[in-house]
Order: sequence, then C-alpha cells, then structure tokens
Amino acid sequence: MTHGRPEEWMSRARTPQTRARIRRWARLEDLSRWILSVGAVAFAAAVPAGIGLALWFWIAGVDRFDVFAWLYGSGLGVLLIGTGLDVWTNSRLVEARFADGRRTVGVIGEVVELPETDIDGNPAYHLLVSAELPGRPALRRTIDWGSGDSSGPDDRWAGRAVCFRHNTFDPDDEHDVLFDGWPEDWTESRR
Repeated sequence: MTHGRPEEWMSRARTPQTRARIRRWARLEDLSRWILSVGAVAFAAAVPAGIGLALWFWIAGVDRFDVFAWLYGSGLGVLLIGTGLDVWTNSRLVEARFADGRRTVGVIGEVVELPETDIDGNPAYHLLVSAELPGRPALRRTIDWGSGDSSGPDDRWAGRAVCFRHNTFDPDDEHDVLFDGWPEDWTESRR
C-alpha cells in the first residue's frame, strides 16, 4: 500500500540514487494505472459491442465468431497486462521508498482485526507497533498485515518483537513503515 506522493517520498530519501529509483518506479506505476484503466474501459465496452455484433452477424448471416475472441481477448489482455504491471511496480516502488530506511526492532502492542478482508477473503489486521529509540521519542507505527491464510495473528502476538524499516523519526507518522521480518529470522540469516 502506498501513502503520499513521489515528491514526499523523494524528500525522505537520503541518496540521489534512491530518489531516482522512486521517481522511475512512480512513473511506471502511473503508466500501469493508465494501462489498467484503458483495459477496464475496453473490456467493459466489449460487452455491448459484442452484443451489437452478434445481432448484426445473426441478421446478416455472417459466420465470423473469431471476431468475438479478438474483441473480448484484446480487452481482457490489456486489463491483465495493466494488473500485472501494477502489482509489479507497486512492490518495487515500496522497496525503493524504504531503500534508505532505518531498520528498527519494535514490539507489537496490539493486533487489530479489520472489518474488511484481504483479496483472498482472509482476515486483515493492523499490527500496532512501538519502538523505543535512545534519545528520541518512542516511534508508533501501524503495519498492515494480510494473513495469507485464515489463522492469521492473534492476541498472543502482543509483546512479540518485529523488525521494520522507517524513513523518519516522527513518532506519530504511522504509515512510514515497511515490515522487515522477525528478529529471530534476521539473526539466523546472519550466521
């Protein structure tokens, strides 16, 4: 999930390379959204066009059903290309936004189950995380969590340590966060 605009993200980046990556992926994300919109309109317009063509072919006695495959296939193809490109660019943009981010270990204070579900119909959650940093106010962040299965996190996760990346030390910038794994996984990978 992206919050804000590229100018805001670029202002938080610490290196010119990261700013360039953010700018490039933001442009590609805009392009993917445009392609997705064109695909949605084309596919939606194919339905009445297909009905009209079917009536005309029936009245005129035309036997060209391959036209329908092209009509619906092209609209669906553009829609699928836009969707795939959007998913790909969104994940790359999120990675670019936090490329210069600081890695912090916090503690889950509360797990909140959201009323809406994820794309697969599984429960979605907010993990309310806080982190104490020396000489700074405590950071409070909200990590969006789609469970991926029907079990998901529960109240036992409260008190569990979690790693996250952030770009600012603003204690109340709840959406300046990217889940970065669990501390036990991070230490095992360094062995």
